[in-house]
Amino acid sequence: MEHIPAWHAAKVGMRYPARVIAVGESVLLLNLDLTLIAPGRSPTILASLRFDETVDSDRARSLSLKDSVQVVLIVVDPHPGSERAFASLPANPEWLTWNDQTVRRLARHIRETREFGLMPILADALEDAGCNDTTLLEHCRQTQIDGWRDWAVELLATQQ
Repeated sequence: MEHIPAWHAAKVGMRYPARVIAVGESVLLLNLDLTLIAPGRSPTILASLRFDETVDSDRARSLSLKDSVQVVLIVVDPHPGSERAFASLPANPEWLTWNDQTVRRLARHIRETREFGLMPILADALEDAGCNDTTLLEHCRQTQIDGWRDWAVELLATQQ
């Protein structure tokens, strides 16, 4: 039987069980378990979780080697030889469903149109939904978003 890597089954927005395999000053290296969605494949992938690109960053910083944690994939790049993935701790589902899914719908709009000027409005919607996550709110209020993809938008637009 041909070995098919789990990278091809990994999906942005999905929650995965993970285990911390390395702890750095600003990042965790995680082993994500894809056994349930990738049977017959190599069942794990490596992902980075950056403390400045996750909700509940204090909780992320408190994780230790071999700790288990649920994460949401926010970036998956399965190109052979340069595979990489980034994850975040999950956003509170109440934020995403508040007021007829205002936060999720606005994040999806920003993701599709790249109208990053709407990020402060997303921060206001998050606050109205009960979010008090300082890292997330401060990030959304930044005036400059680097790159074409934003971790907060990816998380809020795609989390299942």
